Parts: sequence; structure tokens; C-alpha cells
Amino acid sequence: MAKLCYITTCKGRLAHLKQTLPRIVAQPDVSCVVVDYSCPDKTADWVAANFPQVRLVRVRGEEQFNLARARNLGAQAADAPWLGFFDADILLDADFASEVMPRLTAGFFYRANPVTSQTWGSIVCHIDDFTAVGGYDETYVGWGGEDDDLIALLTLAGKRVAGIPARLLDEIPHSDEQRVQFKQLKDRWVQSRINQLYLQIKIDLLRLLGQPLSAEERRAIFGEISRTVMLGESGNRLAPQSIEINLPGAAIGSLPGNGTAESTRLQRKLTYTYSIDGAVANAEQAGN
Repeated sequence: MAKLCYITTCKGRLAHLKQTLPRIVAQPDVSCVVVDYSCPDKTADWVAANFPQVRLVRVRGEEQFNLARARNLGAQAADAPWLGFFDADILLDADFASEVMPRLTAGFFYRANPVTSQTWGSIVCHIDDFTAVGGYDETYVGWGGEDDDLIALLTLAGKRVAGIPARLLDEIPHSDEQRVQFKQLKDRWVQSRINQLYLQIKIDLLRLLGQPLSAEERRAIFGEISRTVMLGESGNRLAPQSIEINLPGAAIGSLPGNGTAESTRLQRKLTYTYSIDGAVANAEQAGN
């Protein structure tokens, strides 16, 4: 059995995969899963015809691309104790496996060192650790955030980050239009703001409540953040915006006195106020 299962996803990136997949399957002691997430290029058919040793996951009928769900499905099909999550545009060096395999140690997860914006989402972790933190949070939509979420959860679980030499990973250059082609919100920086706010609030609640939020609770919080941010974008985007998160209520009781006892119902909420720095906003506008 392979020691590492390389998991990559594809929706509209078959041209990239045709360059990266041959390098993946050439790695010793590495298996591979490709997730065809309703790819219009019929990625799964091409992979099956050219690399029958690659495991395939076919997801049908999805117009928008959910990277977190795609990667979770890929992990379910994995056949190795270590999971490597990489985008379809990541090119592996020929020495990737020979250098990375000896480094893999329980209690650690791995990223490029130094990490770049291109290799930010490339993560290797043990399948037991991935399962213990619940995998990728499928609440995330649009561009960015799900990788930061997994890193934060692994770190909170006591796992330590270690490095993979950055020279072992390269990226095929591509445009922002390709990054958001199958996303509902085309402004990736606004989507990133939504996703990063959600991550911060989620981690705060995890620490405060001592237990993970349910999928329904996560979707509700993400929806409230999205509505607030988009409302701000439609008005004065530099004005402070507030997000209120309701916490579970609590009952405060008193000892019986004179044959009676009182109970007080406590309603709790967290309020987050965020603002966009004017200098940063102007820089963003100048770059458009």
C-alpha cells in the first residue's frame, strides 16, 4: 500500500491536469485520487483513458465549485495513511516522494517552506488527524478560506506544522478569472473577507463553547456574515459593519428561599465590528 495518497480536484482545469498528473503518477510510493467535480472538460473520462491506476471520484450536476466538499470526497477514496491535498495546477518535482516520505512523522502536518501564495493550499496530513478535526469545512463557498480553516483546526488539535522544501512544488500560472470561473461571487477579495471573518468567528466559538458547531449553525453564521459584508459593499464600504452572533441561552437559578426559587434566563450574543482601512481600500481600487 502506498504511504501517501495525492488528492487533486478538477473543474475546468483539465489543461492543467494534463501537465501535472503525469508527474504525480511517476512518484514512487504515491497513489492518486482525482475528483472530477462536474468538470465541463470531462476530466474523469480523460484520466480513465490515460491513467487507469488513478482512483476517480465523479461528482455530477454541480454548477458551482465547492473545493472543501471535493477534497473531502477525495479523502474518502484515499488508500494511504497520509493525505496530500494539492490543486490541479501544482507541478511536482521528480524528487518529491523521495524527499517528503522520510519526513512524515505522527503529530505533524506539512506545508511548503517557505510557503507562497501559489502553494498556500498544498497540505499533507495524516488521515487520522484529518478525520479527527472533521476534514474540510464545506460551509465555505467561493474563493479561499478552507485551507486556513483546516490548518487552524489541526493546530488547535495539537498538531505541529513542518516544512516541505518549496522547490519541490511549482505552479502553472493562471488568471484570477480562472480562479473564480465556477464561483458565484466573482470578486475573490470580497469573498476572502467573508471567509476570513467566518473563520475567526468559528474559532472563537469553538474555544468559547468547547465543542464544534453543527453544520446548520455554521451555515447560519456564514449566511449572516455574507449578508453583512455584501450590504457594506453595496453602500459605504469603509463604514464599520457589525455582525451579531447569538449564543445558546443559559438559565441562572437560585437556591429555594421561603419556599420559592427564582430562575433567570440569560440571552447571550457576540458582536463583531469590522472596518476596512481606507489606505488598503484605495490600494485595492487602484489595482483594479
